[in-house]
Amino acid sequence: MKTIVLNAIVVLSTISPLCAGEWDRFRGPNGSGIMDGQAPPWQWSSEKNLKWKAPLPGKGSSSPIVSGDRIFVTCYTGYGLDLKRPGNPEDLVRHLIALDRSTGQEVWRASIASSAEEDPYKGFITQHGYASSTPVTDGSNVFVLLGKSGLFAFDREGKQLWHTELGTESDPAKWGDGSSPIIFGDLVIVDAGVLGNRFVGVEKSTGQIAWSVEDPSFTNCWATPTPVRVGGSDQILFHVPKKVMAVDPTTGSMIWTAASPLDDAACGSIVTKDGNAYLMGSRAGHALAIKCGGEGDVSSTNKLWQTRVQAGISTPVIVGDNLYWANGGIFFAARLSTGEYVYKQRLPRLGGPTGGFPNADYSSPIVVGGNIILFTRNGESYVVKPGDEFQLVAHNPAFEGDASAFSATPAASDGELFVRSESNVYCIGKPSK
Repeated sequence: MKTIVLNAIVVLSTISPLCAGEWDRFRGPNGSGIMDGQAPPWQWSSEKNLKWKAPLPGKGSSSPIVSGDRIFVTCYTGYGLDLKRPGNPEDLVRHLIALDRSTGQEVWRASIASSAEEDPYKGFITQHGYASSTPVTDGSNVFVLLGKSGLFAFDREGKQLWHTELGTESDPAKWGDGSSPIIFGDLVIVDAGVLGNRFVGVEKSTGQIAWSVEDPSFTNCWATPTPVRVGGSDQILFHVPKKVMAVDPTTGSMIWTAASPLDDAACGSIVTKDGNAYLMGSRAGHALAIKCGGEGDVSSTNKLWQTRVQAGISTPVIVGDNLYWANGGIFFAARLSTGEYVYKQRLPRLGGPTGGFPNADYSSPIVVGGNIILFTRNGESYVVKPGDEFQLVAHNPAFEGDASAFSATPAASDGELFVRSESNVYCIGKPSK
């Protein structure tokens, strides 16, 4: 393991100027996937509880985020829009778009042309494309990873503040990138394993790299970093095939590592509760629970359990004593204490299949108003009540006229739900009186 620390800075606080109800990053506040407060309506369709629909100029699978009166989302144009006629990769352009929260109207668009040789539009990359990383905001500025073009910062009015290159590498299979940046104090922290075989902390104000942890084995990792507080100190969790790591967010120094059974890919993000970390995925279907803390290799001392589960790309959500997720058209609950299934329930469907491409599990479940909300790639959605028995609160149809993939995780804020397909952004909420 090689660790490089550059321009180390001290983070005085992790508190940002965000307001209550903001869905500021992938999977919302702290990456928990949970939003307290006002719930959205549980039933929706093209005719019911749909406040607006905003067409996007291109494709993408990144999730929307919510900040004040703005919705931020990314997409791409110019290449990789049609499998039969993909076009010229040199024409690829990625876009960060700001939408008006109340109307869905586009407020501004920042367009960044590709600056490196892109992975070809074939194979697995056709399932998500070239805009898979979700932006993050501190309430003042927006930070977005635009693939091989790098990490960018914009103010709320669309002015570019800085740009930092993080690498132009590819994973061995050339599946593209997908990890989303997070904010910790004065740093933007990025898993750039696919792009540059490294994890980095970047100064929010300047775009300068504060620290970089590098290793050639850091690849096949598309998970978003996870913050956790252990014994009064903050750590950032990363995982790559065969390994989980905790990094000091202020210096980039490695605190502890643990062996992982996820041996081929790290897609879903790590979730935490009470100082314990949980992760699942890989083709074979593995899950691991580990106690955070200690120093060095804690594989033998901190492992709580390891088991086989049917899991895929998405990130589970924790409610009470259970983990919840979906894969292949089946909804799962498993006990936090053991990893054993509480139940497995095949989801009803109204339209196309919910398992297998192009309808595999990409979107992660979230919890709003005490219920779990899940979208499948064919656009059907489900509201499930947490508990030891499967209780379906609502099963909603796909939006009419939108046959594109629903790969993004929804965002929730103040009784509204923001859903993104490859073609559109939707705002779900109760009609104004």
